[in-house]
Amino acid sequence: MDWIYELLETISLYVNENLWIAPFFSVLLTFVEAIVPSLPLTAIVAINISALSAAFGAVTGTILAIILSTLGSFLGMLLIFILIRNTISKKFVEKVEKNHYGKWFIDIVESGNTGFMLMILSNPLLPSSILNYAISLTNIKVRKYIFLTLTSRIIIILFLVFLGSIFDIQSHPLNILWVMLSYSGIIIAYGVVLKYRKKLKEKEEIIE
Repeated sequence: MDWIYELLETISLYVNENLWIAPFFSVLLTFVEAIVPSLPLTAIVAINISALSAAFGAVTGTILAIILSTLGSFLGMLLIFILIRNTISKKFVEKVEKNHYGKWFIDIVESGNTGFMLMILSNPLLPSSILNYAISLTNIKVRKYIFLTLTSRIIIILFLVFLGSIFDIQSHPLNILWVMLSYSGIIIAYGVVLKYRKKLKEKEEIIE
């Protein structure tokens, strides 16, 4: 993994020395990250913020980083979705369904539980690229896929930008641990709310 961060550091230096290409690389880097699961989205968003802020100022640069990072990430995922849906999905879906976790994920997608799916896809701790590969093997409708993917990309990147500015991830990469802990807290709180709502619904059914 060290070589990946070294490569990103080299790209960051190059972009900061040639700020006119910063918008292009902001789209390109997140586009590639959506295709290659091993690339760290947090580091890439940090590079985009740094370069675009240097080129256009802090406020404008941050806004552009959010828009362009979301655009690149969404387009990369959409490309994978289209390619898999039109080529190998039928061949691989049977193998995935034989796997316990693979079948569990496919069942969630095809159950129509949009809120739960959005929660999973909006989790920056999960490998979104791999999840996208899995979703591409399901029978999800294209309109719903676009909504879930675009919305989750916006949420994740806003989350990374917001907490990145608070914890200064660009200067202190280890602060990503605080980002992870913060999101874990949100997920736990969401889970508690869902469990409470489920119990409340069960009580209402018993009363009826």
